[in-house]
Amino acid sequence: MRIVICGAGEVGSHAAEVLVRADHSVTLVDRDGARLRPIEDAIDARTVQGNCARSDILIDAGVEQCDLLVAATDCDEVNLLTAALAKRLGAIKVVARVHDFDFADRRLFDYGETLDIDHLICPEYSTALTIAQNIRNPAALAVETFARGQVEMQQFQIAKGCSASGKPLSSLSLPQGSRLAAVIRDGVVSIPDSSSTVEAGDAVVLVADAPVYDSARKIFRATPRSHRAVVIQGGTMMSEWVCRALRGRAFSIRLFEPDRERAERLAADLEWVTVLASDVTDSTVFAEERVQEADHFVALLDDDEANIIGGVLAKLRGVDSVTVIVQRSTYLDSVYAIGLDRAYSPRTVAAKQIEDALDGRPVRTMSTLADGSVSVFRVRVGPECEIAEKRLRTIKLTPDWSIIAVQRGDVTRVPHANDELKPGDEVLVLGKTDRGDRLKEIFDAG
Repeated sequence: MRIVICGAGEVGSHAAEVLVRADHSVTLVDRDGARLRPIEDAIDARTVQGNCARSDILIDAGVEQCDLLVAATDCDEVNLLTAALAKRLGAIKVVARVHDFDFADRRLFDYGETLDIDHLICPEYSTALTIAQNIRNPAALAVETFARGQVEMQQFQIAKGCSASGKPLSSLSLPQGSRLAAVIRDGVVSIPDSSSTVEAGDAVVLVADAPVYDSARKIFRATPRSHRAVVIQGGTMMSEWVCRALRGRAFSIRLFEPDRERAERLAADLEWVTVLASDVTDSTVFAEERVQEADHFVALLDDDEANIIGGVLAKLRGVDSVTVIVQRSTYLDSVYAIGLDRAYSPRTVAAKQIEDALDGRPVRTMSTLADGSVSVFRVRVGPECEIAEKRLRTIKLTPDWSIIAVQRGDVTRVPHANDELKPGDEVLVLGKTDRGDRLKEIFDAG
């Protein structure tokens, strides 16, 4: 495919590398020639120097014949303008990267529809959601987030003493909007129905609308969870998003931000968080605040090296779980090598989201579970789908398949028994990996 990427920063350059490796024809545009020169030497991509918000520069880059344009400069407004202009000039599909999630949050105002932009991505927001979910369920075997956090799916083990053991699912009073999607017992995966039971030692896959996930998860715990302590280094936007994602959960959160003015603003905005205007890596502050007793330490500064140093110090001083953010994906392996527990790179997330935007297949594998024998597929419901317009409770898909989420427009949720599918919906289906080819037929996915 012919792809134009505007912006040769961390996200744009990394996306270009990934897409060139996938044998796409890539043109990279940036107004700074010093950014383009090392890219010209490193990968087989054409470069154009200039302002991507100008039509003549876009035309020179070949936007009129391109399959995809990605606007990934450091300025959200430039990205929005560039993507909208590229679509008018003939680009088949356009993606705009934004730092401010308000541009991508279509509940407030639909910038994508108004400007005819196919995808608005905010990698930092997606990464923050993933970090929050891992904090909430650190022992989960697998964690997946779909549709910007509207739906959560996790794989975990049933503990001894769980009151749900041995009881049919129909008697467990799972909250509406939640579903036990799979049970893995002695290595064998099954799609449960209302008469199925779970036993201690089983691995299960639970899927739920985000607001009710914790309520559903409690049913499968042996004992109530006590409050856990979270320490966050840095008062960035990602820090705010993590704090908001953990609000109302069983956590006490302390956020350390050395800049007093910013710390005061955060304290006013995040009233459920204890904000301290100090440097958590200062040994005196660390000791006085007893940070070593925290369950989770998360370094979310804009500086990779500062995050790594903060994470290493926290780990050496006794914090059990340490997570850091690094913009440079090349640091990821090094972070794990020095003993930190988790590391994320928003630019890697951005590259994955851009690749997803390129993937127009009607049936796609989103993730695999267990030993790979079970997968989650994303399927587009076609106009001649025989199970559309029928209540889900009347459709017999088990034991092979389970519809675990339905996306209609910008809303994704776990369906109820009386819900119906409609042509154009995107559905998440859990089922046997080796039978994925049948989904195209079942859903008329074309």
